[in-house]
Amino acid sequence: ISDLYNLKEPGIETSYIRELIDSSRFNLILHPKSKGSAREWGLENYSKLIETLSVDKFKIFVTGTAEEGEMLKGLMDQHNYITDLTGKLSLAELISFINLADGLVAASTGPLHISSALGKYAMGIYSPMRPIHPGRWAPIGKNATFFVSEDACEDCRKMDSCACMIGISPDVVTEYLLSIASAK
Repeated sequence: ISDLYNLKEPGIETSYIRELIDSSRFNLILHPKSKGSAREWGLENYSKLIETLSVDKFKIFVTGTAEEGEMLKGLMDQHNYITDLTGKLSLAELISFINLADGLVAASTGPLHISSALGKYAMGIYSPMRPIHPGRWAPIGKNATFFVSEDACEDCRKMDSCACMIGISPDVVTEYLLSIASAK
């Protein structure tokens, strides 16, 4: 599908971005926030995911806006070995960085779909609620996948967060990441 979209990196100077990439590890971008455009998996789940990924095998980056970076400060402080790129990249730089990385984990956000359009591993975490479910908004591509609760999720309509989505175990995401990282 990435061939169909013909999405290419913007052709900007990226040497400073390339220096962040570690070719000996799986370079994973976590994009935990959505500026309210999608339901979110929860920072506690991202924290658990980070804890389960070996620093020998994974180099972890966190992206988002500067405003989201403030909300993610606790996550960054808790895991001082992750690279904080929140508020530091323009859209063109973010696209270039996604293209250099190996994969991305996010809710239904633009960076998730950019990752899948570039042919990167794009792992979306979704609510089963219509109309925001993956049947409509899942990333598309040979390296795209999504995680969604199989339980119905109508009660979550009344809340800002989605218990069904937050209930998706970080262990399931870790297992998938380990399987693709071992193929690198």
